[in-house]
Amino acid sequence: MVDEATERCISSIRSSCKEYNYAIVVVDNNSSNGSYGSLLSKYGKDNDIIFIHNENNMGFARGNNIGYEYCRNKLKCDYIVTINNDARIIDDNIIPKVVADYERTGCGVIGPHILSEKTHKSQNPIYYICDTEERVKKMQHYISVHLPLLYLHIDTPVTRIKRVAYSLLRKQNIPFEQMTKDEEYKLHGSCLIFTPAFLRIFSEPFDSRTFLYLEEDILFLRCKKNGLTMLYDPDIAVVHEEDVSTDYQVKNDARMKRIRYLKNQQKSLNVLSEYINK
Repeated sequence: MVDEATERCISSIRSSCKEYNYAIVVVDNNSSNGSYGSLLSKYGKDNDIIFIHNENNMGFARGNNIGYEYCRNKLKCDYIVTINNDARIIDDNIIPKVVADYERTGCGVIGPHILSEKTHKSQNPIYYICDTEERVKKMQHYISVHLPLLYLHIDTPVTRIKRVAYSLLRKQNIPFEQMTKDEEYKLHGSCLIFTPAFLRIFSEPFDSRTFLYLEEDILFLRCKKNGLTMLYDPDIAVVHEEDVSTDYQVKNDARMKRIRYLKNQQKSLNVLSEYINK
């Protein structure tokens, strides 16, 4: 939906990989605003770019799966990177670093240092993983409470009251539940690097039953169950504009964006539960 962001992403890949054998596969999830045609007009004759146009919006997982399958089965790639169109690689040595990481560790997935342009904070690695039934139930409870509040337009004042209450509890030194930092981590989905070890096992990187959200948690569980490790490499640099396509579709309406987020998360939780209970 935002061809300008895609152009910046393409330029960054070309700049970072120009000395190596690479291909860019652009997967469009049926953008309805003419952005796909604009990109095709600009890059359609370029030898290093392949365009795939889906007939409908398949979501994050299935959209990426289609690109991954093309790279794996048609192009016979050794490594495959899934990257959001609003992310940019700013590392000219990304390919030798990735190869060195894999040769040293044999890992399945590599995650770079991802700097959010919204928060100016690193998005990798993520130490909270929804990998137990208890955590799934907590998320389900949160959604069941907040979705009705959002529909009633009262989620914001309730959230503010909760923040004030937590602040008072801190001042009184009364303990309350906090997120704990685990030893294991998952990797942010805006840029994921899949190695030969992963490609040998998986014909698809993501569970196609999800549309958006929790793909990172499911990917973590898929890797763990198949004996693959994830590796965060802080020396590989990526910048993430964040939520460019989502913001365009909901016209920067924070409430609608939040509703969409929770509804898709609710669906993904059902898929995630299956992996936990296997």
